[in-house]
Amino acid sequence: MVMLFTAFTMGGCASVTQGTEQSVKVETVSDAGGATIPGAECELQNDKGSFFVRSGESALVRRSGSNLSIKCVLGGQPPAVGQAVSRANAGLAGNVLIGGVIGAAVDVGTGAAYTYPTWIQLVFGHERMYDRSGNRDDGLVAGTFVRATISGPPVRTAIPAERPAQNAVQQTVDVQQAPAKVPMPAATPVQMPAMPVAQITTGAALRRGDALEYVLVDRLTGTGSTVLYHLDRIESDRLIFNQGSRVESLDGKVLSVSSPLGGLFDSSSPPGGWGRKDLRPGMRWREDYTASNGEKARYELDATVAGESTFDVDGTTLMATKITYKGWMYAAVGVGPTQALPFEATAFYAQDIGRVVKFEAQYRRVSIGLASESLELKRILR
Repeated sequence: MVMLFTAFTMGGCASVTQGTEQSVKVETVSDAGGATIPGAECELQNDKGSFFVRSGESALVRRSGSNLSIKCVLGGQPPAVGQAVSRANAGLAGNVLIGGVIGAAVDVGTGAAYTYPTWIQLVFGHERMYDRSGNRDDGLVAGTFVRATISGPPVRTAIPAERPAQNAVQQTVDVQQAPAKVPMPAATPVQMPAMPVAQITTGAALRRGDALEYVLVDRLTGTGSTVLYHLDRIESDRLIFNQGSRVESLDGKVLSVSSPLGGLFDSSSPPGGWGRKDLRPGMRWREDYTASNGEKARYELDATVAGESTFDVDGTTLMATKITYKGWMYAAVGVGPTQALPFEATAFYAQDIGRVVKFEAQYRRVSIGLASESLELKRILR
């Protein structure tokens, strides 16, 4: 009995119940009228490999903590592009209870702990983001508009001219992924007077439909993925991103985060976020809080303003204030007691746009080891 339980624990609960692969149905529709147009050549890609399918069919993809990039091309149509957000599935929660930290680490590493939307509808001429967090079943995810695409060369294809309809086969070699959950002037907007504008600072503004494109990198493996914070709407003095999973005030202060899309940047965020408007050289303060999402761990961090650096964001040079955070993260390991874990983070806060342009964090967790990641703003999509 002990041997059977140990084998089950080491194998990972989600690996058994969810598997390391899942099916994703890809459809393509026209921009005008939304008519279904099948037969486009599509490539789906994450850090586990590339997968190929024709629209209207399903691809068998490897699960991963990284988002799934999708691009479909068809003669006479602009590209249809999308990004499917990876979300932790129920198997991970069960594994923490049954398999503890070792089993959870196995499932995070193999990708079995994560699930993509199972039915995605891309639109020719659009780049869209697909998030299953609002779906309670395996229904269609229509996605959120990010920006318009332009015509470009076809994607690489490994699909023969004639073949029976079947699940696509993985074409590339797996890349080992470390645990994904770790502690640790764009173009002038089109003038639309009726649309509310979020004035950030000196002339910069976000409008409904804009998106902040960051790149999240596991600094131990070099694995990276794109993270989009899409501004769905502006309500009075609040900015609503990604269907309400992130809410900010007009000056960029973080009001709530219900989905840690940006890794530690979101899951360990102090109230108000990692930056503030009143920064001065040598300024120090203490952050003592319990994170509202992710592991809901408690943090005791000493913050210090430690200089300035410049960053290039989409062709614009921004001056950012460096803030270092050092202290402790108090989190439970598996079903065991709460442990004090050393935690360090660095945030570069740009006053000109009222937000963090780069964030780095790391911590060392018992039984798993060092975890380290970075998140950097690359461009603002309008």
